[in-house]
Amino acid sequence: MDAESFKHIVIPHYRQMYMFALKLTSNPDDAQDAVQEAVTNLWQNKAKLSKVNDVKAYLIMTVRNCAIDIIRRRRPSVQLDLICDQSTGDNPEQTVENKLKIAQIMTIINDLPPTQQQVILMRDVEGYELEEIARETGCSYGNIRVLLSRARTTIRKHF
Repeated sequence: MDAESFKHIVIPHYRQMYMFALKLTSNPDDAQDAVQEAVTNLWQNKAKLSKVNDVKAYLIMTVRNCAIDIIRRRRPSVQLDLICDQSTGDNPEQTVENKLKIAQIMTIINDLPPTQQQVILMRDVEGYELEEIARETGCSYGNIRVLLSRARTTIRKHF
């Protein structure tokens, strides 16, 4: 696939890709980054793109994955560091211990399935309400509760 045919496939869906990324990230800069990262990934895997039956769905799925990666990179470390700093006061031992616990929990979270990771981070780290998570992820309210339960059970089991 050459550059012109790639443009003819991707450019007509660019706005939809951006709007979807904006819905997921709630930030225009992050949405633009997600789309840009997705287009780069698509270009690198352009051989697969020509074999895809539903191009629009494939493009949206790629943007979704990139947006989720951006959300994961931007929020947890800042939020968890703030929580750790607020909870310990002036006790350096407690601060170190809390940071180690947080690192261990984040390792466990990173091993969860992607949907569980997204839901647990949105709920327990970022403080989203269940309705907001359902709206952002496109999952049903009941499914969000199940995903949270499974993620929390796995974290408890491994922690």
